[in-house]
Amino acid sequence: MNINEIRAMEKLSANGWVALEKEVYDGCELRFSQGYTGRANSVSIYEEPKSEISQLVEYCEKKYEEKSLPCNFKLTDADKELTDYLANRGYKVVTPTDVMILNLNDDELVKYLAPIQKIMEGVKFSEDYKDWIETYFELEGFTDEVKKNVYRKINANTKNRQVYVTVYYEGKQVAVASAVIEDGYSLLHNVIVDSKYRGLGLGKKLCLATLAKAKEMGAKYSYLQVIQNNGVAVNLYKKLGYKKEYAYCYMKQNK
Repeated sequence: MNINEIRAMEKLSANGWVALEKEVYDGCELRFSQGYTGRANSVSIYEEPKSEISQLVEYCEKKYEEKSLPCNFKLTDADKELTDYLANRGYKVVTPTDVMILNLNDDELVKYLAPIQKIMEGVKFSEDYKDWIETYFELEGFTDEVKKNVYRKINANTKNRQVYVTVYYEGKQVAVASAVIEDGYSLLHNVIVDSKYRGLGLGKKLCLATLAKAKEMGAKYSYLQVIQNNGVAVNLYKKLGYKKEYAYCYMKQNK
């Protein structure tokens, strides 16, 4: 992808996981959400900054310090100059991640979706996060009530159309995912399968059901963000037809 396409995808993904507070400065968006998740607590670059890099970084550092947070930049393949500057400043690379995209009319995916009735068996869809998110917390093992409340607010504040997906197995809620749809693109995220039920093909079923629903809701493409060292997830997404388009990482202030 070229730099303009990467910037556009970054804006889409930011709209899919909104920050509780944000500030626009010199082509960048500073995002704050009480320190929970990198995506909602980092600086994203949407346009080439006009100011000197040193000025931009110092401004961002000050703003995050005011929130008692370390400064954290979400940088893509398009941000090499800033990446090098931050590395020299002592910032550390955190969570290298691939952005993968799938054409929902891909021939291979169409074949996967052919037994659609079987795929949809035991799957529940909702456009309301409230019930779904409690299962998500349980599967993720979240116990921090402040963190859980931040996640609730993020989902409540997302303006684009969403779908929340739950897979049942033997009467139990064992897998969840969600999707956010904007301009023909569907962000697949929050994908998790109960560890006791892995290896049964439920992850594939969960993803296919979510993709089918997103397509029904008007999406033409699905995209996702997967940590590079999560080999199991990367292999699943590749089998479904997703292709890596670019990568990003966080550059975090070493405090």
